[in-house]
Amino acid sequence: MDNSQKLDLITRNCEELLTKESLDHLFSTDTALNHYIGFEISGLVHLGTGLMSMGKIADFLKAGAKCTIFLADWHSYLNNKLGGDWGKIKKATKSYFQEALIASLACHGIKSTEVSFVLGSDLYRDNLTHWETFMEAGKHITLNRNLRSISIMGKKAGESVDMATLFYPPLQVADIFTLKINLAHAGMDQRKAHVLAIDAAKKLKINPLKDSKGKTISPTAIHHSLVAGLNAPANTEDFKMSKSKPDSAIFVHDSPDTIREKIKKAYCPPQKTENNPLINWTETLIFWGQEKGSFTIKRPEKFGGNITYTNLSDLKKDYLSETLHPNDLKSGVGDWLIEKLEPARKHFEKEKPKKGLSLMLSFL
Repeated sequence: MDNSQKLDLITRNCEELLTKESLDHLFSTDTALNHYIGFEISGLVHLGTGLMSMGKIADFLKAGAKCTIFLADWHSYLNNKLGGDWGKIKKATKSYFQEALIASLACHGIKSTEVSFVLGSDLYRDNLTHWETFMEAGKHITLNRNLRSISIMGKKAGESVDMATLFYPPLQVADIFTLKINLAHAGMDQRKAHVLAIDAAKKLKINPLKDSKGKTISPTAIHHSLVAGLNAPANTEDFKMSKSKPDSAIFVHDSPDTIREKIKKAYCPPQKTENNPLINWTETLIFWGQEKGSFTIKRPEKFGGNITYTNLSDLKKDYLSETLHPNDLKSGVGDWLIEKLEPARKHFEKEKPKKGLSLMLSFL
């Protein structure tokens, strides 16, 4: 596989690459691609995490990257996830959250052995270099910039926060350098943390990131598209799927009946493709951010019969003209999701994952 093919795999269905020059440098120096994505232990795993994030991991693996999934238990505690209860966070991390990610990888044909799972507590334990990196990174982040960066935690500008909240951005930056990550991956909501890491990289002396030639480099950051929630968005910030709003989300272990019922109630205005969740899912999940693909929608003969779209633009054109009805789009997306998520549902029929799901549900 040549570098242009690797670039296509890495960047498809993504909104931003920071920067192409840094990625080209990794290619030109034959530096091994070392990827990671981190997750707070904050609730049930929905399509944004399960299908989008794990689907990008499938792309990175195809491009030859070593992929790491970081289970951010300390970050979850700092951000008061699961009520800031350490006991709940520890119990849910591997019993449910890791299992849900393994189930999601299976939906993309990826085995759990093909990626590395790293628990924050394990990375930090007896690791003085990490804490030195955390302190040094903090010296290169101003207080004002750190306050602006806590939006990665879902905090709003001007919101009153405790002191521990301010530890979060430099801790996330330190994770990247401790894990020797040169391909940092997340949704657009984590952009500010990655920019902090990029800006600090050339200034770090204790634990710098290096290429295959021993030169100090900055990490490359890749930000995938966010998956829309099911509800009508009040604004662009409310457009993304959120586990804190269960009615807006489909979870990877939802039953076929649950998926159909949720999609039936979804916001899907006719003749409108902008800010339309079902169009968003068709574009980002089914066509994987590309123009070409294949998506079959089953319809009764009296409504035109089954139709297969191989171009996203044709589907959008038909939707705008009402050749494709919202109910038919909903039905087609529901069928696709039910089939795509079948490996995840099967995984949660096993005893350990099933118990983990019950445990997480008891915490919510």
